[in-house]
Amino acid sequence: MERKLTKDLARRLGRTYYDCDTLWLSYSASGAEWICRDAECIVRLVGDALSGDPVHSARYAIEVNGVRVVDATMGAAGEAVHALKAAEGTELGTVRVLKLSECADSVMGIASVECETKPEPTEEKVFRVEFVGDSITCGYGVDGVLGELYSTSNEDATKAYAYLTARELDVDYSLVSFSGYGIISGYTELDVPRTECLVPDYYRTMGNSYGRFGNGADPAGIAWDFDAFSADVVVINLGTNDASYCGDNPERQRAFIEGYKRFLRDVRECNRIAVILCTLGIMDDRLNGAMETAVEEYAAESGDEYVRSMLFAPQDMEKDGTAVDWHPSAVTHRKAADRLIAYMRENIF
Repeated sequence: MERKLTKDLARRLGRTYYDCDTLWLSYSASGAEWICRDAECIVRLVGDALSGDPVHSARYAIEVNGVRVVDATMGAAGEAVHALKAAEGTELGTVRVLKLSECADSVMGIASVECETKPEPTEEKVFRVEFVGDSITCGYGVDGVLGELYSTSNEDATKAYAYLTARELDVDYSLVSFSGYGIISGYTELDVPRTECLVPDYYRTMGNSYGRFGNGADPAGIAWDFDAFSADVVVINLGTNDASYCGDNPERQRAFIEGYKRFLRDVRECNRIAVILCTLGIMDDRLNGAMETAVEEYAAESGDEYVRSMLFAPQDMEKDGTAVDWHPSAVTHRKAADRLIAYMRENIF
């Protein structure tokens, strides 16, 4: 029996958008999870107009009981069908569909699942953590090496520090991340800020993407309902791309501090009860001090007692390797996750 993934059938992972009988996924690691009591389940997926583009086509994974059984990108047809089968005499168990690539490149959707027994949503976790970041949070190029060109096929958010942290802490998660984006400037090699690539502009939405959902809707025009994911912790890892513009310039760093404080006020307005943890430093540490100053000033000005800052160790490219475009390797992401996990266990959970 073919079924649509309504809320009573599957637990939604991250920010998702249900429309036209399809559960749409834009952000990294967004998806759905359910329990299948049958020996077989057919999963039907759909893509957007970019599905045939080998650089931008959405990459996704399907897991059964925590084991990845499908790793693919949407084909030129813009749809994919996967038949999942359990060993004879057993049931499938927990099925999880995840979008591995990021929002900016493309979107995809879970059109339906087919099984005899009604699927059951898995149980929600006790705590919820939202991760807000850039390409590092997206897992940019983590499956590639330095010198290789970026494509969605070498991006995997599940191998990045944020997802690793969520899995080990056993929390529900949401990733809001865009490669090349910042607080006051996206990544630039020019002496002017790149203001079209700012995370604060899209934080309250389903994202900014070249792709469109099935009804033609632009994710940037769809407001996210923060009541659907009431975060206990919001981890922010932004400033790496701003550093390409700010550098060591005091006036530009001051502008970054003011922009960071504005974003903190917005994050707090959207997440009234959350601890806000601000992090930086894996790829570029030039704005570490500015980030810490922004947190200190915001806390003093607002009286907010639930904002913190933490610095990551810079990546050791010689020892731990390098992914595409000098991005963190899987080893570096593991080390960053270990640092974040230890901090959160000691200071938050």
